[in-house]
Amino acid sequence: MIYMVIKMTVYFGENLKKLRKANALTQEALADFLGVSFQTISKWERAETYPDITVLPVIADFFGVSVDDLLCTDTAQKDVKISHYLSLYDSMQLKDAAAVFTEFQKAVKEFPNEYPLLVRYMELLLLEMQRLKKDECVRLSSEVEAAYYKIQRYCTDDSIRIRAKRLMFDDLMWKYQCLGFDEKYKQQAETILSSMPSLNDSREYTALFLHCSLEDWYIHYREAIEELSYLLQNTVVGYYYYDDRYSVQDKIRVILLMNRLIQLLDTEENLTKNRIHLIYNNGHLGHLYAEIGDTENALKYLRLAAVQAIDFDVLPDSSERIALFYEQEERFRNMPMSERMYELMTKHYPLSDEFKSTAEFKEIIELLK
Repeated sequence: MIYMVIKMTVYFGENLKKLRKANALTQEALADFLGVSFQTISKWERAETYPDITVLPVIADFFGVSVDDLLCTDTAQKDVKISHYLSLYDSMQLKDAAAVFTEFQKAVKEFPNEYPLLVRYMELLLLEMQRLKKDECVRLSSEVEAAYYKIQRYCTDDSIRIRAKRLMFDDLMWKYQCLGFDEKYKQQAETILSSMPSLNDSREYTALFLHCSLEDWYIHYREAIEELSYLLQNTVVGYYYYDDRYSVQDKIRVILLMNRLIQLLDTEENLTKNRIHLIYNNGHLGHLYAEIGDTENALKYLRLAAVQAIDFDVLPDSSERIALFYEQEERFRNMPMSERMYELMTKHYPLSDEFKSTAEFKEIIELLK
């Protein structure tokens, strides 16, 4: 009992105040729910008095936390557990996503008000939806929505709130495309989009105006360029390459221009930081040229993609895989790039059997084995 009093003296008041404010409650509103005066709540928060022990489960249940969390007992153990879950997510590869999702289902039940965990759970839900049937996805989509509204209502960290908006936008677009093109989902997505910051308000751009040393400024400059490269690759190439309203010639032209831009954004010695984009782009060019019967260019770009993939796989992790978009790409890759290109060239690219039977193509495949 003495141990409990010491913990309450140190932690209970400040934690009650934190939970109340996180849930946008006044002292009067909380007092009304608990059947006490607001002066009582005020004294609890100032650690002048403490609630009866029988009231603690009621308060904990109201805020959706455990009594231990309410009293902030075992804080060190809690921090270790949260750190474990975050590390599990950050080191995740695609093949691990289902297992990490299962772990995060436990995490958000154990720590329902830890928003760094909850926003990552939203992303894991969206990943899980990619491999399930539509009926099962609808249930997971409702979890995405519930997590989103909880974050927007109670979380005070703007970076988490914005990230949650991005994920909710993805969920709404899934609903729009998979649930009958209902305009209400598109309108909700547009509302979220209108509330998100522009590139001019981004961290990477704003950091360029910090008064700092030239060395620090150069780091911010590199981060801005790397993020811009990632965005351009996904918006420009992704938009054209996956949209069949554009001709093969249009797609080739756009990818060639993007490759030139990637090379302009980086110096030759640092080109490895964008190479993952170049590998995919050159692989795309290879099969696109094959589609229009340009065998010479098809083999040229497929070979280039293969050689670059092999070179990429021997890069030292600590020195070259530090760019922001590199970490994002690495997190969800479940195989080396040479294996990925082998799989694309042998199973996924729409290459004809005649093309695959040529000695030149077989030689490229041998390089990747």
